[in-house]
Amino acid sequence: MHRRTAALAAIAVAAAAALTLAGCSSPGSSDRGSSTKSSAAPTGPFDYTDARGQKVHLDTVPTKVVAQSSVAAALWDDGYHVAGAYGELTPVDGKLSYQAGSLDLDKITVLGKTYGEFDTEKYGLMNPQLLIDSSFDGKSLWYVPAEQSKQILSLAPSIGLPGTFPDTTTAITTYLGLAGKLGADTTSPALTSAKSDYDAALKEIATVSAKSGLKVAIMSGDTDSLYVVDPKNLSEAATLTSNGLDVIAPEKHTSDTFQQYSWEQASDFADADVILFDQRIYGDFKSDLAKIPTWTSLPAVKAGQVYPWYAAAPYSYKSYAKIFQQLADELKAAKKVG
Repeated sequence: MHRRTAALAAIAVAAAAALTLAGCSSPGSSDRGSSTKSSAAPTGPFDYTDARGQKVHLDTVPTKVVAQSSVAAALWDDGYHVAGAYGELTPVDGKLSYQAGSLDLDKITVLGKTYGEFDTEKYGLMNPQLLIDSSFDGKSLWYVPAEQSKQILSLAPSIGLPGTFPDTTTAITTYLGLAGKLGADTTSPALTSAKSDYDAALKEIATVSAKSGLKVAIMSGDTDSLYVVDPKNLSEAATLTSNGLDVIAPEKHTSDTFQQYSWEQASDFADADVILFDQRIYGDFKSDLAKIPTWTSLPAVKAGQVYPWYAAAPYSYKSYAKIFQQLADELKAAKKVG
């Protein structure tokens, strides 16, 4: 299994795993990456209780903030520019991964090239005031290397944002709230426009879902197993189902994001008209998928109706407006085949 998928699935089934995400280093000094704030930016104090139950109190609002790449990208879209980032930042075909959003690597200090790589010395030289990541287990920070975590977390306070949310709107407004506390203007015209685009895209999905009756499955996988998302346990899937899209659920409902199946069981999902497959690994895994008969025989695959699932995309109106609009267009073009 591709290690990125292995980690995501392992989190879903509450097993220990490590996520491998590509990144690139960017030269920078300790004073690169100043934060963009509104003219009425707060001066302090700064208080935040995170997903681990930990309370952060600072007398002044931090200006040297470092964040995991998709977190940093969401805050960037919300009008707050982090000073540094780590995580998946490697350009693909000359462009940053969708997980890095609109981050400008020329304006921040990049602290790691891949999961498990974090330049602690460079981080310390930045004189960081706050580190922000996600926490899936309510204990650890997703991209902070376990073997370095004690040293890294001793250099500045940290916030662990929830790894899962009830829906994308809740996730986005959570990030917006944090961006506002950090000093971003969360009432800017850009954000207002992005929210309008987000709402419009969801309205289109609701319209096409009502007319088409399409059934959709959200999947990931490796050479050994197929992983099918339970829509009740994934924020974007919950948003889609609440807007009328028929997202197929695994037979057994648990608290896990994924249910694991053998590839021989892939035919259980032959009623799917559309498959959304984990975009982080699909390109590398596509040739392997082509060798799995139970995959290639699925009606959605034969009809060419396999589209991206943008797992771990930045939780921002800008990011999800684009994702949901693309999906709306794909659903309009899709036909019932299952």
